[in-house]
Amino acid sequence: MDNYVIAHADKTVLKIRGIEVKGLDANALEKLLTEKLQSVVRVIGVTGSSIEMDLYGVDEESILKDEAGFIQTVSLSDGITVSDITEISYAKKIVPVDFDEIPDLQGCAKQRWAKLVSEQ
Repeated sequence: MDNYVIAHADKTVLKIRGIEVKGLDANALEKLLTEKLQSVVRVIGVTGSSIEMDLYGVDEESILKDEAGFIQTVSLSDGITVSDITEISYAKKIVPVDFDEIPDLQGCAKQRWAKLVSEQ
């Protein structure tokens, strides 16, 4: 018997660019934003000039509506310096996918590619 776990996450992916990141403690930033937003925040990507994160239960409209306040909160974290060009480059809510529409992805990448090509 096969067991399946089906999960739904109300998640928004957010990217801030135009910042300087040096010596960032991602866990401290997550804690700071979690307390401020009263929601779970996970840092998923960091470069020297941008940061990307998942925000759970936060609408993209509310983030974009208070962009300056959000960036100000992020700037409170050690290791992040904002500038005049700092902006939220995107805040996009993930879209749900019907379970029946998920393709069968069994096999290694080469096998999946061969199957995809043969179906076309």
